[in-house]
Amino acid sequence: MTLTQRIQELLQNLCVDFPERESCLRLGFLAAVNNEPFYLYGRTGSGKNLLTSRLISAFKDAKVLQVGSRQHDFPSKVSAFDLIIFQNFNPIDDSTKENVRNSLQYRDNASVILSSDIRPENAMGRAEIADEITLTISMPDSLSPEALCSLLQNQGKLQNFHIPEELAISNEEKLAWKEEIKKVELSEDTLALVGKIAELCTQNGIYVPISKWLALTNMAKAIAFFNGRNKTTFTDTLFLGGPIWGRSTSNNTVMENFNGIVKTVMLKDLANLAENAYDAEGLYRRVKSMMRSSNNLYETKEFNGEPCICYRVTVAGEPAPLYVPLRYIETNEDFNPFNELRQIEKHVRCNYHGTSSCTISIDAAVKGIGLRNNMSRNGNAPTKFEDFATLPTYILRENDPEVAKQKKLQLEEIRKEAQSQMEQQAKILRTLRDIYQANKVYRTDLFCDIPLFDKIQGDLRSLFDMVNGIATKLKETLELYK
Repeated sequence: MTLTQRIQELLQNLCVDFPERESCLRLGFLAAVNNEPFYLYGRTGSGKNLLTSRLISAFKDAKVLQVGSRQHDFPSKVSAFDLIIFQNFNPIDDSTKENVRNSLQYRDNASVILSSDIRPENAMGRAEIADEITLTISMPDSLSPEALCSLLQNQGKLQNFHIPEELAISNEEKLAWKEEIKKVELSEDTLALVGKIAELCTQNGIYVPISKWLALTNMAKAIAFFNGRNKTTFTDTLFLGGPIWGRSTSNNTVMENFNGIVKTVMLKDLANLAENAYDAEGLYRRVKSMMRSSNNLYETKEFNGEPCICYRVTVAGEPAPLYVPLRYIETNEDFNPFNELRQIEKHVRCNYHGTSSCTISIDAAVKGIGLRNNMSRNGNAPTKFEDFATLPTYILRENDPEVAKQKKLQLEEIRKEAQSQMEQQAKILRTLRDIYQANKVYRTDLFCDIPLFDKIQGDLRSLFDMVNGIATKLKETLELYK
């Protein structure tokens, strides 16, 4: 039996008849085997005592110090113990605080567990130990109906629970593993991900001491080690995206941004892919419009860096100029023109309907006050448009050869751009496919957060579908040339 198989079987045994708390138990085991102190938070009856008893059973002949709320005598030498558990931890007096601090400071190879129904930020803040606790494990408040029925049917097994002796971990093994875990290398992706989380924490005023970063990355190394790897992958750090950070505000900040950070690291060679997706649909419409439009030369005026057709309308007795980009002429698109302030005029909507005459609609809310009124300038986006006028465009020359020439040159430039983008999108698709396929093997890893892993893989699939849609539209654009 390999080490990975042994740990897998051990975890399966630990999680038997402990429904919907398996992830908490696995994380607690990982912390305990790494001698990391953690805070176990949950309401009365949520399963905290059962979790700690399961953890005790995972270690062979473990010397355990269990400190209750009424504990008066505290041993002077805590380094003699393998597990130190403070049950119902409540830092209401100096003696309790002192016992916890001594345990954290002089524990040697022991793991310290603080089990409590007091919110982590309150308890650890009052005890002044927040910076010394590696992570928080939060137990769910309730069970689903299915899990509850299963627990009720198997409650007799809870008292008879035991771990086969060949699976339990000896202290000698744990010490030997600790040395092997040190040799595991942190991958570039792991370092980049941790760095971005640290940057996020700094930006949001979340203090994380260096000692905690060292402890958390050692846990990531341990995950890699138990999976038979000598180098970490991104899945070894998925536990960082859970509610382990103590304060609820800190948890929310990290959890809300974690998926984005993971994708940024994985897609480092495809910078800002989702935010700056290529507008293939716009390119397609542009080519289609140019191919269908005439070669007429229209009277235009340079405005906002492009040739525009100027119209003047009178709304509520006030004349107002509107500037319509030439690129919209003879198309079927709805669009907003520019106003005299060189801004998009959201209260006016235009459409040429495939002709050279512009149909203008005005927001009903400003028909009575005009476009220049401060209320209309600062108003919300329009909700209802009413037809106002259809105005012709002055044609300087029909079927102008110079226009035809320029259009031909533009179409050729667009064709080259579409071809170049096709090649680029194909490269992106290959990269996304390779990342997705490479990740699949990690789903069955020990300690893998499967719901979070599936969410990340789902996001990759969505990105793939988006890029594939862009490539398909580019292909349609190139087919127009045929």
